[in-house]
Amino acid sequence: MSSTSSQHKRTSEDSTSQLLSHLQGWTGPALLPLSDLKGSVIDVFLPGLWVTLHVICINTFVLRTLQSRGSGRQVNLTEFTRTLASQLAVDSSVAVPVLPQLNSCSYQETRLANASKQRTNTSSSAQVMANDKHISAVKLQTRWNRPGVCGLDNSGNSCYLNVVLQCLCSTVPLVEHLLNQDTRRDLAKSKCRFAEVFVRLLEEMWLGRSSSCAPLEARSVLSSILPQFNNYCQQDAQELLLFLLNTLHDDLKKTCSSTRQLRPEQNRNCAADFTIVSHLFEGQLSYKTLCMHCDHQAHSKQAFTVLSLPIPTDIIKCSIQDCLSLFFEQTILTGGEQMLCSVCGLRRETVVLTSLDKPPEILLLHLKRWNQVKLRTNVGFSMKLDLTPFLSSSAQNASYSSYHLYAVVNHTGHLNMGHYTALCHNAPAQVWHCFDDSIVREVQDRVVQSPNAYMLLYSCKPFQKPKIQGL
Repeated sequence: MSSTSSQHKRTSEDSTSQLLSHLQGWTGPALLPLSDLKGSVIDVFLPGLWVTLHVICINTFVLRTLQSRGSGRQVNLTEFTRTLASQLAVDSSVAVPVLPQLNSCSYQETRLANASKQRTNTSSSAQVMANDKHISAVKLQTRWNRPGVCGLDNSGNSCYLNVVLQCLCSTVPLVEHLLNQDTRRDLAKSKCRFAEVFVRLLEEMWLGRSSSCAPLEARSVLSSILPQFNNYCQQDAQELLLFLLNTLHDDLKKTCSSTRQLRPEQNRNCAADFTIVSHLFEGQLSYKTLCMHCDHQAHSKQAFTVLSLPIPTDIIKCSIQDCLSLFFEQTILTGGEQMLCSVCGLRRETVVLTSLDKPPEILLLHLKRWNQVKLRTNVGFSMKLDLTPFLSSSAQNASYSSYHLYAVVNHTGHLNMGHYTALCHNAPAQVWHCFDDSIVREVQDRVVQSPNAYMLLYSCKPFQKPKIQGL
């Protein structure tokens, strides 16, 4: 036994000495001092660089030298590299492969045994990998089995589009109407290009199983209809939201025209300019003008989709109520802004009183942060909003006066270089999610309040799980 051990020790020493002599002829980069090879343990080891250069260059040099010097041992490069890999897998501290493994008789025996074992392990490993993939797929499906919770890939400065789509995706009455089978049939008959694409995207976001999707088709169609968005520049999310709602409204009007022809009994519910967009988002402002000379009064009304609210200047923090009060405050028109009084026949100083005559079902509030530079005032807002102080006398008994927050668009950065994210309340799960393009995470209610708020979306009543076929 001792004789065999001694012989094995001499063989190891001879092999190490032989390797050292071969490496002395190496003229490439010195990755390790040659003196380190004499020790039993090599302390310095650069894993990636050493293995790469060893496999590509040093292996070839050592093996060619072994063969050319008539060692009588024909060592295959593949076997040599496989030994290196297996040795490193067992002991990561090893800096160079153990050549005696290749020269020993036991290597051939163990290689054959390992080959048989490898076939068995390969079969079982394949089964394990298949099971792991199945488990991962099930976990992914379970994790993202959240209707209406789907990230949107950024296709090049498209975060402004993604947040708008996320907010509309969270507007349950709109989704419920557009994914209705009758609506989809009407859209197909009327060849409503953008509406059809938008509906397909909503279907993927509400009924799909993926954690994210790419709204490339919606962006392409929207860019062809609205050329100002046909680029990869940063755009204004509020401006896009207005254009998108108008485009969707125009498409849906075509279905109303078809409905009036095919189903005359529904004429009363399908007026010329009435769509789900106008029904949900359209409100009405009332203006009362008072001549300060003769006290003559005039009244006018104006429809709106978004209320763009001024932000008080020269302050660090304010509330959304402060912004609303500033919007609805009494204004006096003087100088060049004087209005022509129909009674006086002259331009007079005029008082303008603005009030909310018809609150919309969905209230879209836009904070006017752009004034040559971005206003970074922290505008505080709450989950509930009371509009009673701003209603006109005729709207005091309006059914909509108290609103519930369901989406927030945040903007960070500057005017020409920034980033949009959205916080949306998911109706089925009754939880908030943060959408940062394709990245989605669940957040607590307290996180919704943000100093970067740019748009706030309120509904007249809390959303419930939408009635969608297949949901």
